[in-house]
Parts: sequence; structure tokens; C-alpha cells
Amino acid sequence: MNRFMSAVLIGIVLCASENDRSFAAGNGDANANVASTATPEEAAIQAAAYKARLAARAAADEGYFLGRRGDFPAARKKFSQAIELDPKFSPAYRLRADACLKMSDWAGAIADFNTLIRLDPNYAEIFNERGFARRQLGDLQGAREDFDHCIALGADLLLAYGNRAEVELMLGDNSAAAADVAQAQSLAGTMPDSPPGRSTPSTREHQTHHKTPRTGTSNNAKGTTR
Repeated sequence: MNRFMSAVLIGIVLCASENDRSFAAGNGDANANVASTATPEEAAIQAAAYKARLAARAAADEGYFLGRRGDFPAARKKFSQAIELDPKFSPAYRLRADACLKMSDWAGAIADFNTLIRLDPNYAEIFNERGFARRQLGDLQGAREDFDHCIALGADLLLAYGNRAEVELMLGDNSAAAADVAQAQSLAGTMPDSPPGRSTPSTREHQTHHKTPRTGTSNNAKGTTR
């Protein structure tokens, strides 16, 4: 049960998407066009939103460094502050979910994963992460559905097969588990000999996991494969 464990906050990624990058850094031409067509009221709203995003990023930065020091409760507070400042800043939800996982707050992590899935229903790795948390709470069927969804999205995450195999064994579906183990072994055989940095949290005990854009994190939680 513990061989698929871990997810470590490893890198603050302050741009979870191209939208985040363009919003924060700004695009000169685009901003000029907006400025030339926006009413004073619209310009004021845009300026306020821009300031909120910058403040949210600053709070997420602080939380990241607190997490690096192992102070996950304080880190989670900073990520919550970032979300209050800018509820659309998705990297803060991901970082807070990782902090929750480190604290074994499975329900808290699931709540943030739910938000991330609403924001991006095609983010395969998030389904794998949520499945991990659901398994920790004993929701084996829900966990299996999440791993199914992750795999159906075509991400070929080796650890998703390993996680699903564990759940299938717990559910008594030995033949399905054997098939998933075989698939995981097949995928492992095609991977280069570089460090397995893309596994999901549960499968590796000390491997960094998924990439999150510049405000991202690699996950490290207790439990099996995330």
C-alpha cells in the first residue's frame, strides 16, 4: 500500500497556462488594443484584475517556500490567500491540493482537484491525483473511475495503471489488475533510463511527479500512486 506514495512540492510554477502567462506578463500589442477600445470603467476593472493576479502570485510564491521548509499548514494558508485574491488563479488550487496531500487532508485535496477539473476537464493527471485521494478515503469505486478517466484521456501515465491495479486488487478484480500491471510494465519498458520524474505521486516513493506549469508543483503525498 505504501509503495505508491509521495508527491513533493518542487517548483513554483506561476503560469499554469498560456492564459496565465499572457495575463501576468502582458502582451504589448494586445494591451494597446484593449487600452484603445476599453472604456475608463473597463480599463479600471482590467487594472484591478491585473493587480489581483500579481498579488495572488506573490502569495503563492510565499506558500511555495514555506512548503519547501516543510511548513505545510502555513503554506496552505498562503495558497488560500492567493485564491481569495484571484479565484481564477488555478496554480494556487494545485499547490494547495499538494499541501493538503502532504498533511493527509484527503477531503481538502479532493475539493481543490474538483475545482481544477471544472477549470480543465481534460487534465489527465488531476484525475489520477484525485483518484489517489479518493482511495485514501476508502472510495475505491470513485478512485477506479478517476483512474479510468485519466487513462481514457490518453495520457499513458504509467502510474495511473499501477494505481488502478491496486484498487482493482482491493475490489477483487484480479484479472483486470493483472492486465493493468502488464500495461504498466509495457509502458515502463518504453521509457528512457532518465529519472522517472513524471510518475504520479503514489507510485514512487521519492520521485517527483507531474509537471505543473510555472506555478506548479510536483506532488508528494502519502499514500499510493497519486
